[in-house]
Amino acid sequence: MGHRLWLLVSRYHLDPGMSSVLVDAVATAGLLVLAAIALRLSRRQRRAAARAEASLKGDAALAPGEAVVVGTVERAQGADVAVRVEVEQEGTESESSGVWSHQWVETGRKVRVHPFYLRHASGALVRVEPGEDVMLVDALDGMIRVDLTRRIRVAEIMPGEKVFALGELRRAPDPEAPAQAYRDEALGHVLVPRRGQPMLISSEPLDQRFARRAAFHRRWAVAAVVASLAFNAVFAGFHARRWLGETVDVRVTQLREQEDRDSDNPRFVVTMQAADGVLFSDEVPHATFGRLRGVERLKARYVRSWTASSAIGPDVTAHSAAYVALPLLGAIALAYAVRARSTMPWYEKKLFERGSGRLPGSTSAPRRAAKRPEGRRQKPASG
Repeated sequence: MGHRLWLLVSRYHLDPGMSSVLVDAVATAGLLVLAAIALRLSRRQRRAAARAEASLKGDAALAPGEAVVVGTVERAQGADVAVRVEVEQEGTESESSGVWSHQWVETGRKVRVHPFYLRHASGALVRVEPGEDVMLVDALDGMIRVDLTRRIRVAEIMPGEKVFALGELRRAPDPEAPAQAYRDEALGHVLVPRRGQPMLISSEPLDQRFARRAAFHRRWAVAAVVASLAFNAVFAGFHARRWLGETVDVRVTQLREQEDRDSDNPRFVVTMQAADGVLFSDEVPHATFGRLRGVERLKARYVRSWTASSAIGPDVTAHSAAYVALPLLGAIALAYAVRARSTMPWYEKKLFERGSGRLPGSTSAPRRAAKRPEGRRQKPASG
């Protein structure tokens, strides 16, 4: 019986291993890892914002490495386009209680790219070589109506337009740069995509965009840390038993069965006395209560400075409410992922637009135009 009593745990408490997994691994390490991921993304966006802000200075030098290059667009020789994105959409409409609404859903996307040049403030020409996965930060202000339920939204950068391009700047062969000597390969400033990442080309300053995303990730990092702290505060007794408590021999002074005001099941309470004479009580399962009859001494986790957190048994255990750590971590991680996805601009996700009224061209009811996708079109600089 002595060995079995060594395995005593409080009523509704988990075993030591599961207690540690839920409190330490899930609610603490899991949430803090999520916070670290969010902070890392926030720092990355802040660095990008700093680079973008520095690029706005007229005297910003063209230096090799990751950079934001600002300039006016000039097409390459023989090219009829620099960057053009065409988003194909299919429209549907529905009616509920006499109220019509419609939506446009992306069904395909075509990207036409060709190397082009940016005329830098210094007068230098920077050759830009975007890949097919280029992200164009621009308003979808062009539209081609195919028929009643199909249309194409268009975003394109035009010659003379001021744009901001994020990529890796290097000195490399430029087919349109003048050679320095006979048969020498002409070198120039060439902007290419960063390793493993698409090039970003924008018709509006990028610093505020990056700053907004940095703040978004920082808020979720704070939320994860606060959730972890709140959870651990609720389970302060568990931490007190671990860090402030000690396993001691105690004397059983009373076993009593009492009514539970919140349920029809009785509560089984054991009162114990520590070596310093302090009395404390704990609730145990019915099966354990029966085994304790006639037992005079047993092991307990005693917290001298916070007696109320002391518990029967030699191990550090947590209440089964610690299982809430699993849905807590899952809910925060899922909400973070969903919000990160839903707040992406059109060029980073599938384009979906909703509006009131029927589709344009249908027998119309009053309607409100669909919300304009993110981006601000700049007019080309006049010559």
